[in-house]
This record gives sequence, structure tokens and C-alpha cells, in this order.
Amino acid sequence: MASTKPPQKPADQCPILTIPVLEHAKAATLGTLPDGFAAHTKTDPQTGEVHAVAYSYLQDNVQHIVIDKTGRVVRVTEIPVRDKPMMHDFALTEKYVVLYDLPVTFSLDAAKAGKFPYVWNPAHEARVGLLSREDSSDGTRWFPVEPCFVFHTLNAFDDGDGVCVDMCRYAGRYDVSLLTGPGPVTLDRWTIDPVSGKVALRSLSDRFFQEFPRVNDRVISRPHRYGYTTSFKQLRDHVIAPAPEAGHSSGNVLIKHDVQTGAVEEHNFERGAAGEAVFAPASLSAGEGEGYLMSFAHDLDGSKTDLVILAAQDFASEPVARIHLPVRVPLGFHGSWIADR
Repeated sequence: MASTKPPQKPADQCPILTIPVLEHAKAATLGTLPDGFAAHTKTDPQTGEVHAVAYSYLQDNVQHIVIDKTGRVVRVTEIPVRDKPMMHDFALTEKYVVLYDLPVTFSLDAAKAGKFPYVWNPAHEARVGLLSREDSSDGTRWFPVEPCFVFHTLNAFDDGDGVCVDMCRYAGRYDVSLLTGPGPVTLDRWTIDPVSGKVALRSLSDRFFQEFPRVNDRVISRPHRYGYTTSFKQLRDHVIAPAPEAGHSSGNVLIKHDVQTGAVEEHNFERGAAGEAVFAPASLSAGEGEGYLMSFAHDLDGSKTDLVILAAQDFASEPVARIHLPVRVPLGFHGSWIADR
């Protein structure tokens, strides 16, 4: 079948290309998606749009994809990058798509050796990019940051002319294939100043080795007060002193952060370990912090799994419910909450 995709100019002549979906041949052959998709999407709670940043070792560019309420792709923006970086996640504000172009890039040699195909690349500049949601014709504006890697975003929002991005940050050289690195995993904030062209970094917590950050999904892309993370003994063991038995995708402590006051609460699991916590609002009109946190709690001997429900406003207390599941749920990474109405 002859391709109807319009010819693309070289990246240096066309810094960004927005492709009408109906003119994109692959969109017709693969449903509405042009190529691949993304590990993590963001749903704008105000517009209902789903945003994704898709990357592939087969493509020189990454793509910002916007899907409307009906499930149709309405915009695909090609973003030129070098070295085929691993963009596992991104951030979204009311004005911008925030892109992480960090020094973990595709390696054909690693792939040929049967290893994880993305490796630390010290020659690749670490930078964070802002792409306008309203008008992408000017392309992405990039800002240098200290070398690091980011797997997951807590949330991001506009702050005047600037942008605040809260994320779990792996400091320094980080080997994704081995899950090892010299620095701690910290909950940090980037404040991007488009006027000065600089990015300020500050820590949001003195607790190391936190991952799988979540907010109440209703505040995604808007200012947030509360965030929830998982603190991993297993991850700490694996990063500092790798051992064959280390590396479980589960943690011992769930943490609630008040990013306005700096207050921190913990819910400890004396037996077993918990995965990512997901927020469920108490009602349609509930405030940001009014609701429940749900997480799987695993017995590490593999015998059983519970669904644990915590009251977000009484976080450290005993669960309001512990549901003994009739089957074991394998250890995993993420979770989702889908309301029945």
C-alpha cells in the first residue's frame, strides 16, 4: 500500500512537525495511534484529553500525542532528539508538555549482547524541555540540568512564568539495566525559569529511595499539595549493595508528603510489602486530600496478597479495610483506580 504520509524535512530544517492524523498512514493501519505509545500517560482533568510522549529505538524523534474524549488522536507532534533517549515518563502543566531528555540512550551493542538496550551515555547532554500545548510550532525549548535519570513524575504545574516539576530523581550516572547508580533516589523539584533559561533544583524530602510517586489524579497539571510515594528497603539494598535476592518491586513504607508545609507521614507495613499507592476521592466534590489510598500488600513468601485501603486524612493509622484476595497477585510496579460511575 502506498504511503500517504507527507515527506519530512531534515530535523535541522524542521525543528518540529505537527502531523494531521488523517494524513498519517500509520494512524489508519494501527487504529488511531501513529506508531508506538507510552509507558505513562497524563489525563488532563479539566479537558479530558490524554497526553502521551512515545519513544522507540526505531524512531529518531519522540512524539507528543494528544487523544480527545472520544478516544481519537487529534494531534501528533514530532520532536527531534539525538541518540534515541529513554523517555519513560514526562510531565504536564496547563501550558506545557515537559520532556526529560536524559543520558540514558539506546545501545545497539547492549541489545546484541542480550542486555537491556538502554544504557548510561555520558556524551548525551542532560536537559529538560518545554513544549507549548497551545502552539507547538516554535518547537521545544531545552534547558540544561545536572546529569541524572527520572523514571516517574509526581506532578507538574505552572507558577507564573515558570514551571515546577516534582519527580523521583536518580542522581548521577545511573545504569537502568542493572538498577544501580552512585547517588540516592530522591523526591525533588525542578523549577524551570524560561526567562533566565535556568533550572533550580531543591529536595522535597530528606528520605532517600522513594519511588512510584502519585497525586490525586484530579490535580494533574495543576498545583498540588499532597503527594504519595513508596520507600523501598529492597530498592535501597539493590542500589547500595546489589545482591541476587534483592530488587523486589515492592516497598515497606508508604509516605504522604505535604509539599506546602514539608510535613511527612508514614504508613509502615510490618509484614509484607506494598506497591504503588493509588488515590480514590471520597466523593465527586471531595477536596484534594479527602479520600483513600489503595495498595496491594504482598507476603514476600508469595503465599497471598491483600488490598489495603488507608484513609488519606488518617494516613499512619490502621487501614480502614484489608481485603484478603482469593488469589495471589504477583509483585508489580503500578496501579490504577477506575471509578464505577
